[in-house]
Amino acid sequence: MLDAATEINDQQPKRLLSFMDNHVDVSGKRIAVLGLAFKPGTDDVRNSRAIPVIESLQQRGAEVIAYDPIAAENMRKHFPDIQYAESPMAALDGASAAIIVTDWEEITALDEEFDAMATPVVVDGQRAISRRDGIVYEGLTW
Repeated sequence: MLDAATEINDQQPKRLLSFMDNHVDVSGKRIAVLGLAFKPGTDDVRNSRAIPVIESLQQRGAEVIAYDPIAAENMRKHFPDIQYAESPMAALDGASAAIIVTDWEEITALDEEFDAMATPVVVDGQRAISRRDGIVYEGLTW
């Protein structure tokens, strides 16, 4: 049972990206990845679902801009070549899609900030925000 749960959990980044693929071709597009730590309240990126998400986005030719309030420096060791934003708003500005990986409080509080996106496609891996008019929303829970 534990092995099955682990396998399903390991497939979640692929599901998250497949939701995004339904709405945007990421090649050459700015994609915001919000939340890099494996859970809120830590700077630990070991086993973070952001790692396979960023790897896949890079393989697809996306311009990745990432935000995390405290784990960005640790993630920079894995991905020194992506952009790191100082705030979630800076990451969203002009993005063609946003992927929410970790549900930090400043990420769950986002609302009108999504209006600054080039195309407001939000794929929420934590169901951290509320669906609303004006954004294309897809959500799942790890």
